Amino acid sequence: MVTPIQQKIYEYIQSHINEHGYSPSLVEIARGIGISPKSVSLVSRSIHALVDAGRLKIDKKGYRSVQVADADEMSLPLLGRIAAGTPIEAIEDKKSVDLRFLLTDKNYFALEVKGESMIDEGIFDGDFVICKHSKRAHEGDIVVALIDGMEATLKRISFKIHDRITLIPANPALKPKAYLPHHVQVQGIFIGLLRLKR
Repeated sequence: MVTPIQQKIYEYIQSHINEHGYSPSLVEIARGIGISPKSVSLVSRSIHALVDAGRLKIDKKGYRSVQVADADEMSLPLLGRIAAGTPIEAIEDKKSVDLRFLLTDKNYFALEVKGESMIDEGIFDGDFVICKHSKRAHEGDIVVALIDGMEATLKRISFKIHDRITLIPANPALKPKAYLPHHVQVQGIFIGLLRLKR
């Protein structure tokens, strides 16, 4: 079982590698997690415990070569396709998008955009939108919305009309649609996108 201090060390190493491309020194780890730089023996023991737990790997070069053990396996689940036009049937897919360089938090997921309803937000057909799991949204958020439990769509959300949830496209050729609240379930909040050159 990983202790709280070991988890802090693991997360700091992971963050440092993601930001700098190499692992931190023992002193940097100590400072990074808020303990005395003199506590390198505690950091060293914790790293070895994380290696034993399968969370970290160390090669023969020493502590500057510490790696996150599952770094090669980090990916966002690709849950399916989402409409940016007429809503389409929500289908779970077993594929994944490799984004270990971008996100490692399991609260995030990816969806492939189909359609042109969000083009004025710079979200185009074929883009992968990165979303954070959430059942709640604020006025103006771009959300993954499930309509009547069957159709998933990406739209800007508004609560300005009393007793209605309005889903607003970002395309002047399309009109907003208002729904009674029980017809719409927020599944996630849009935080960014990935556009792959094809």
